[in-house]
Amino acid sequence: MIISNLHTRFLLIPLLIISGVIASACDYTNDAGKAGSREVKQAPVHVVETTQAGIQSVQSKLTTSGTIEAGTRVRLYNEVNGKIRYLPYHEGDAVAAHTIIIGLDDEVIQAELDKATATREQAKIDYQRLQKLKKKLASDEEIARAHTAYDIAIADEKLQQTRLNKTVIKAPFDGVITQRYYEPGDVVPMHSHILSMIDPESLQVKIHLSEHWIPLIQTGDQVDVQIDALADSVHAGLIKRIHPTIDASTRKGIVEIEFQPAPFGAQAGQLARVQLKTRAADKLVIPAHAIHHDSKGAYVYVVNEESNASKTYVQKGVQFGEAIEITSGLKANDSIVIKGFNGLRHGKQVKVHEGH
Repeated sequence: MIISNLHTRFLLIPLLIISGVIASACDYTNDAGKAGSREVKQAPVHVVETTQAGIQSVQSKLTTSGTIEAGTRVRLYNEVNGKIRYLPYHEGDAVAAHTIIIGLDDEVIQAELDKATATREQAKIDYQRLQKLKKKLASDEEIARAHTAYDIAIADEKLQQTRLNKTVIKAPFDGVITQRYYEPGDVVPMHSHILSMIDPESLQVKIHLSEHWIPLIQTGDQVDVQIDALADSVHAGLIKRIHPTIDASTRKGIVEIEFQPAPFGAQAGQLARVQLKTRAADKLVIPAHAIHHDSKGAYVYVVNEESNASKTYVQKGVQFGEAIEITSGLKANDSIVIKGFNGLRHGKQVKVHEGH
Protein backbone atom coordinates (compact mmCIF):
# COMPACT_ATOMS: atom_id res chain seq x y z
CA MET A 1 0.00 0.00 0.00
CA ILE A 2 2.82 2.39 0.90
CA ILE A 3 4.62 1.44 -2.28
CA SER A 4 1.51 2.22 -4.33
CA ASN A 5 1.15 5.73 -2.81
CA LEU A 6 4.81 6.54 -3.51
CA HIS A 7 4.41 5.44 -7.11
CA THR A 8 1.36 7.70 -7.48
CA ARG A 9 3.26 10.72 -6.10
CA PHE A 10 6.13 10.18 -8.51
CA LEU A 11 3.67 10.17 -11.42
CA LEU A 12 1.96 13.41 -10.28
CA ILE A 13 5.16 15.49 -10.06
CA PRO A 14 5.99 15.34 -13.83
CA LEU A 15 2.36 16.08 -14.69
CA LEU A 16 2.40 19.21 -12.53
CA ILE A 17 5.65 20.40 -14.15
CA ILE A 18 4.26 19.91 -17.69
CA SER A 19 1.03 21.74 -16.75
CA GLY A 20 3.05 24.72 -15.49
CA VAL A 21 5.07 24.92 -18.70
CA ILE A 22 1.92 24.83 -20.84
CA ALA A 23 0.30 27.55 -18.75
CA SER A 24 3.38 29.76 -19.11
CA ALA A 25 3.38 29.26 -22.86
CA CYS A 26 -0.29 30.21 -23.04
CA ASP A 27 0.34 33.39 -21.07
CA TYR A 28 3.24 34.38 -23.39
CA THR A 29 1.09 33.79 -26.44
CA ASN A 30 -1.67 35.98 -25.10
CA ASP A 31 0.80 38.78 -24.29
CA ALA A 32 2.36 38.61 -27.76
CA GLY A 33 -1.09 38.69 -29.33
CA LYS A 34 -2.00 41.79 -27.36
CA ALA A 35 1.28 43.50 -28.35
CA GLY A 36 0.71 42.65 -32.02
CA SER A 37 -2.80 44.05 -31.78
CA ARG A 38 -1.43 47.33 -30.44
CA GLU A 39 1.10 47.59 -33.33
CA VAL A 40 -1.65 47.22 -35.99
CA LYS A 41 -3.64 50.03 -34.44
CA GLN A 42 -0.64 52.40 -34.46
CA ALA A 43 0.18 52.73 -38.24
CA PRO A 44 3.49 54.56 -38.97
CA VAL A 45 3.27 58.14 -40.21
CA HIS A 46 4.28 58.65 -43.90
CA VAL A 47 6.85 61.42 -43.95
CA VAL A 48 7.48 63.33 -47.17
CA GLU A 49 9.65 66.27 -48.12
CA THR A 50 8.10 69.05 -50.17
CA THR A 51 8.97 72.24 -51.97
CA GLN A 52 6.85 74.97 -53.45
CA ALA A 53 6.24 75.46 -57.17
CA GLY A 54 7.39 78.96 -57.97
CA ILE A 55 8.00 81.54 -60.68
CA GLN A 56 11.70 81.80 -61.45
CA SER A 57 13.83 83.60 -64.00
CA VAL A 58 15.41 80.71 -65.88
CA GLN A 59 17.83 80.29 -68.76
CA SER A 60 18.54 77.02 -70.50
CA LYS A 61 21.70 75.90 -72.30
CA LEU A 62 22.09 73.34 -75.06
CA THR A 63 25.01 71.97 -77.08
CA THR A 64 24.16 70.43 -80.44
CA SER A 65 26.20 69.43 -83.49
CA GLY A 66 25.92 70.76 -87.01
CA THR A 67 27.76 71.00 -90.31
CA ILE A 68 29.70 73.94 -91.69
CA GLU A 69 28.35 75.08 -95.06
CA ALA A 70 28.99 77.94 -97.43
CA GLY A 71 26.31 80.58 -97.13
CA THR A 72 27.06 81.87 -100.64
CA ARG A 73 27.42 79.20 -103.30
CA VAL A 74 26.51 78.85 -106.95
CA ARG A 75 26.27 76.14 -109.59
CA LEU A 76 27.23 77.39 -113.05
CA TYR A 77 25.29 76.11 -116.07
CA ASN A 78 25.58 76.91 -119.77
CA GLU A 79 22.52 78.46 -121.44
CA VAL A 80 23.55 77.64 -125.02
CA ASN A 81 24.83 74.48 -126.68
CA GLY A 82 28.46 74.34 -127.65
CA LYS A 83 31.96 73.01 -127.22
CA ILE A 84 34.02 74.17 -124.25
CA ARG A 85 37.06 76.09 -125.47
CA TYR A 86 38.10 77.79 -122.22
CA LEU A 87 38.00 76.23 -118.74
CA PRO A 88 41.21 77.13 -116.85
CA TYR A 89 40.15 76.74 -113.22
CA HIS A 90 40.10 73.62 -111.06
CA GLU A 91 38.87 72.69 -107.57
CA GLY A 92 40.48 74.88 -104.93
CA ASP A 93 41.41 77.71 -107.32
CA ALA A 94 40.49 81.19 -106.13
CA VAL A 95 38.80 83.47 -108.66
CA ALA A 96 37.89 87.15 -108.51
CA ALA A 97 34.45 88.48 -109.29
CA HIS A 98 33.72 89.09 -113.01
CA THR A 99 36.62 86.84 -114.11
CA ILE A 100 35.84 84.72 -117.17
CA ILE A 101 35.83 81.13 -115.95
CA ILE A 102 33.96 79.33 -118.77
CA GLY A 103 34.19 80.02 -122.53
CA LEU A 104 32.19 78.15 -125.19
CA ASP A 105 32.95 78.01 -128.93
CA ASP A 106 31.15 81.02 -130.44
CA GLU A 107 31.94 80.82 -134.18
CA VAL A 108 28.47 79.71 -135.28
CA ILE A 109 26.67 82.15 -133.02
CA GLN A 110 28.99 84.98 -134.13
CA ALA A 111 28.16 84.20 -137.75
CA GLU A 112 24.44 84.22 -136.98
CA LEU A 113 24.89 87.56 -135.22
CA ASP A 114 26.70 89.00 -138.25
CA LYS A 115 23.85 87.82 -140.46
CA ALA A 116 21.26 89.34 -138.14
CA THR A 117 23.16 92.62 -138.10
CA ALA A 118 23.26 92.77 -141.89
CA THR A 119 19.57 91.95 -142.08
CA ARG A 120 18.80 94.72 -139.63
CA GLU A 121 20.87 97.21 -141.65
CA GLN A 122 19.07 96.28 -144.85
CA ALA A 123 15.65 96.51 -143.16
CA LYS A 124 16.57 99.97 -141.90
CA ILE A 125 17.58 101.14 -145.37
CA ASP A 126 14.37 99.78 -146.94
CA TYR A 127 12.21 101.44 -144.31
CA GLN A 128 13.96 104.81 -144.71
CA ARG A 129 13.69 104.64 -148.53
CA LEU A 130 9.96 103.96 -148.42
CA GLN A 131 9.46 106.83 -146.04
CA LYS A 132 11.04 109.19 -148.62
CA LEU A 133 8.80 107.79 -151.39
CA LYS A 134 5.61 108.08 -149.36
CA LYS A 135 4.17 111.05 -151.19
CA LYS A 136 5.05 109.71 -154.62
CA LEU A 137 5.12 105.92 -155.01
CA ALA A 138 4.96 104.13 -151.57
CA SER A 139 1.67 103.36 -149.92
CA ASP A 140 1.02 103.39 -146.20
CA GLU A 141 0.72 99.60 -146.19
CA GLU A 142 4.17 99.14 -147.77
CA ILE A 143 5.73 101.51 -145.25
CA ALA A 144 4.08 99.63 -142.35
CA ARG A 145 5.42 96.29 -143.62
CA ALA A 146 8.91 97.74 -143.93
CA HIS A 147 8.71 99.11 -140.40
CA THR A 148 7.66 95.70 -139.07
CA ALA A 149 10.50 93.96 -140.92
CA TYR A 150 12.91 96.46 -139.41
CA ASP A 151 11.63 95.79 -135.86
CA ILE A 152 11.94 92.01 -136.40
CA ALA A 153 15.49 92.42 -137.63
CA ILE A 154 16.38 94.46 -134.54
CA ALA A 155 14.90 91.79 -132.26
CA ASP A 156 16.74 88.98 -134.05
CA GLU A 157 20.02 90.87 -133.74
CA LYS A 158 19.44 91.27 -129.98
CA LEU A 159 18.67 87.57 -129.69
CA GLN A 160 21.89 86.55 -131.40
CA GLN A 161 23.87 89.04 -129.35
CA THR A 162 22.39 87.56 -126.16
CA ARG A 163 23.30 84.04 -127.29
CA LEU A 164 26.84 85.22 -128.00
CA ASN A 165 27.11 86.82 -124.56
CA LYS A 166 26.08 83.52 -122.96
CA THR A 167 29.04 81.70 -124.47
CA VAL A 168 31.12 83.45 -121.80
CA ILE A 169 30.42 82.81 -118.10
CA LYS A 170 31.98 85.04 -115.43
CA ALA A 171 32.44 84.51 -111.70
CA PRO A 172 29.52 86.19 -109.90
CA PHE A 173 31.59 86.91 -106.76
CA ASP A 174 35.03 86.45 -105.22
CA GLY A 175 35.24 82.77 -104.40
CA VAL A 176 36.77 79.33 -104.77
CA ILE A 177 36.00 76.61 -107.30
CA THR A 178 34.61 73.54 -105.52
CA GLN A 179 33.51 71.27 -108.40
CA ARG A 180 34.49 70.83 -112.05
CA TYR A 181 32.59 68.35 -114.23
CA TYR A 182 33.94 68.92 -117.79
CA GLU A 183 37.19 69.54 -119.66
CA PRO A 184 38.06 71.80 -122.61
CA GLY A 185 36.91 70.18 -125.87
CA ASP A 186 33.82 68.59 -124.32
CA VAL A 187 30.56 69.34 -126.14
CA VAL A 188 27.93 70.22 -123.59
CA PRO A 189 24.18 70.33 -124.13
CA MET A 190 22.18 73.23 -122.83
CA HIS A 191 21.85 73.54 -119.03
CA SER A 192 24.81 71.33 -118.17
CA HIS A 193 26.34 71.77 -114.70
CA ILE A 194 29.94 72.74 -115.51
CA LEU A 195 31.38 74.33 -112.32
CA SER A 196 30.44 75.09 -108.72
CA MET A 197 31.96 77.75 -106.52
CA ILE A 198 31.55 79.15 -103.01
CA ASP A 199 32.46 82.24 -101.08
CA PRO A 200 34.76 80.95 -98.29
CA GLU A 201 34.11 84.07 -96.24
CA SER A 202 30.40 83.27 -95.98
CA LEU A 203 30.75 80.07 -93.95
CA GLN A 204 27.87 79.20 -91.66
CA VAL A 205 26.71 76.30 -89.50
CA LYS A 206 23.40 74.59 -90.12
CA ILE A 207 21.84 72.76 -87.16
CA HIS A 208 18.59 70.84 -86.66
CA LEU A 209 16.89 71.98 -83.46
CA SER A 210 14.00 70.46 -81.49
CA GLU A 211 10.60 72.08 -81.90
CA HIS A 212 10.65 72.89 -78.16
CA TRP A 213 13.76 75.02 -78.60
CA ILE A 214 12.72 76.96 -81.71
CA PRO A 215 10.41 79.40 -79.84
CA LEU A 216 13.16 80.12 -77.28
CA ILE A 217 15.67 81.64 -79.73
CA GLN A 218 15.64 84.61 -82.10
CA THR A 219 17.64 85.81 -85.07
CA GLY A 220 20.54 87.91 -83.85
CA ASP A 221 21.19 85.82 -80.72
CA GLN A 222 24.87 85.22 -79.96
CA VAL A 223 26.16 81.63 -79.81
CA ASP A 224 29.52 79.88 -79.37
CA VAL A 225 30.75 77.51 -82.08
CA GLN A 226 33.37 74.85 -81.40
CA ILE A 227 35.16 73.25 -84.38
CA ASP A 228 36.70 69.85 -83.68
CA ALA A 229 39.09 70.02 -86.64
CA LEU A 230 40.58 73.28 -85.36
CA ALA A 231 41.81 71.93 -82.01
CA ASP A 232 38.41 72.42 -80.37
CA SER A 233 38.67 76.18 -80.81
CA VAL A 234 35.63 78.25 -79.89
CA HIS A 235 34.40 81.04 -82.18
CA ALA A 236 31.66 83.64 -82.05
CA GLY A 237 28.52 83.03 -84.06
CA LEU A 238 25.21 84.72 -84.73
CA ILE A 239 21.80 83.18 -85.45
CA LYS A 240 21.20 84.34 -89.01
CA ARG A 241 18.04 82.52 -90.05
CA ILE A 242 15.37 80.28 -88.47
CA HIS A 243 13.48 78.27 -91.07
CA PRO A 244 9.70 78.73 -90.83
CA THR A 245 8.70 75.04 -90.91
CA ILE A 246 9.30 71.98 -88.71
CA ASP A 247 10.11 68.58 -90.21
CA ALA A 248 7.08 66.42 -89.35
CA SER A 249 9.14 63.21 -89.25
CA THR A 250 11.83 64.47 -86.84
CA ARG A 251 10.00 67.35 -85.11
CA LYS A 252 13.05 69.52 -85.73
CA GLY A 253 13.60 72.83 -87.46
CA ILE A 254 16.63 74.21 -89.29
CA VAL A 255 18.67 77.07 -87.85
CA GLU A 256 21.50 78.79 -89.72
CA ILE A 257 24.37 80.37 -87.78
CA GLU A 258 26.97 82.62 -89.37
CA PHE A 259 30.48 83.17 -88.06
CA GLN A 260 31.57 86.55 -86.73
CA PRO A 261 34.02 86.42 -88.60
CA ALA A 262 34.79 83.15 -90.43
CA PRO A 263 37.65 81.39 -88.55
CA PHE A 264 40.92 80.72 -90.32
CA GLY A 265 41.14 77.10 -91.46
CA ALA A 266 37.39 76.43 -91.34
CA GLN A 267 36.04 74.55 -94.35
CA ALA A 268 32.63 73.53 -95.60
CA GLY A 269 31.73 70.03 -94.45
CA GLN A 270 33.50 70.19 -91.08
CA LEU A 271 31.75 69.20 -87.85
CA ALA A 272 30.84 72.04 -85.51
CA ARG A 273 29.28 72.06 -82.04
CA VAL A 274 26.99 74.96 -81.27
CA GLN A 275 26.40 76.10 -77.69
CA LEU A 276 23.02 77.80 -77.39
CA LYS A 277 21.45 79.54 -74.44
CA THR A 278 18.00 81.01 -74.15
CA ARG A 279 17.19 84.49 -72.97
CA ALA A 280 16.18 84.69 -69.30
CA ALA A 281 12.40 84.40 -68.80
CA ASP A 282 10.01 83.97 -65.87
CA LYS A 283 8.58 80.43 -65.76
CA LEU A 284 6.63 78.28 -63.28
CA VAL A 285 9.15 75.56 -62.45
CA ILE A 286 9.53 72.60 -60.08
CA PRO A 287 12.40 70.11 -59.53
CA ALA A 288 12.52 67.70 -62.47
CA HIS A 289 12.81 64.62 -60.21
CA ALA A 290 9.40 65.41 -58.67
CA ILE A 291 7.69 64.33 -61.89
CA HIS A 292 6.52 60.75 -62.43
CA HIS A 293 4.80 59.09 -65.38
CA ASP A 294 2.09 56.54 -65.97
CA SER A 295 -0.12 55.58 -68.88
CA LYS A 296 -2.05 58.86 -68.61
CA GLY A 297 1.01 61.09 -68.65
CA ALA A 298 3.20 63.09 -66.28
CA TYR A 299 2.06 63.71 -62.70
CA VAL A 300 3.23 65.03 -59.33
CA TYR A 301 1.98 64.68 -55.77
CA VAL A 302 0.56 67.89 -54.33
CA VAL A 303 0.02 68.10 -50.55
CA ASN A 304 -3.19 69.99 -49.71
CA GLU A 305 -4.13 71.89 -46.54
CA GLU A 306 -5.41 68.68 -44.89
CA SER A 307 -1.98 67.07 -45.40
CA ASN A 308 -3.31 64.65 -48.01
CA ALA A 309 -1.23 63.75 -51.04
CA SER A 310 -3.10 64.43 -54.28
CA LYS A 311 -1.95 62.85 -57.56
CA THR A 312 -2.02 65.74 -60.05
CA TYR A 313 -1.37 65.46 -63.80
CA VAL A 314 0.68 68.24 -65.40
CA GLN A 315 1.93 69.44 -68.77
CA LYS A 316 5.70 69.80 -69.02
CA GLY A 317 7.63 72.48 -70.84
CA VAL A 318 11.36 72.96 -71.34
CA GLN A 319 13.81 71.60 -68.79
CA PHE A 320 16.28 74.11 -67.34
CA GLY A 321 19.04 72.08 -65.72
CA GLU A 322 17.51 70.34 -62.68
CA ALA A 323 14.27 72.36 -62.92
CA ILE A 324 11.48 71.86 -65.43
CA GLU A 325 8.79 74.23 -66.64
CA ILE A 326 5.14 73.36 -65.92
CA THR A 327 2.75 74.85 -68.45
CA SER A 328 -0.50 73.59 -66.89
CA GLY A 329 -1.78 71.62 -63.90
CA LEU A 330 -0.05 73.60 -61.13
CA LYS A 331 0.00 77.11 -59.75
CA ALA A 332 2.57 79.08 -57.83
CA ASN A 333 3.09 78.06 -54.18
CA ASP A 334 1.62 74.57 -54.62
CA SER A 335 3.38 72.18 -52.20
CA ILE A 336 5.08 69.49 -54.31
CA VAL A 337 6.43 66.20 -52.93
CA ILE A 338 10.11 65.78 -53.79
CA LYS A 339 11.04 62.92 -51.38
CA GLY A 340 9.17 60.04 -49.76
CA PHE A 341 7.54 58.51 -52.83
CA ASN A 342 7.86 54.89 -51.65
CA GLY A 343 4.35 53.72 -50.71
CA LEU A 344 2.81 57.10 -51.50
CA ARG A 345 -0.59 57.05 -53.16
CA HIS A 346 -3.43 59.41 -53.97
CA GLY A 347 -5.27 60.63 -50.88
CA LYS A 348 -2.78 59.30 -48.34
CA GLN A 349 -2.25 61.27 -45.12
CA VAL A 350 1.32 62.51 -44.86
CA LYS A 351 3.56 64.42 -42.50
CA VAL A 352 5.35 67.21 -44.31
CA HIS A 353 8.99 68.05 -43.89
CA GLU A 354 9.79 71.19 -45.86
CA GLY A 355 12.71 70.89 -48.28
CA HIS A 356 15.30 73.54 -48.92
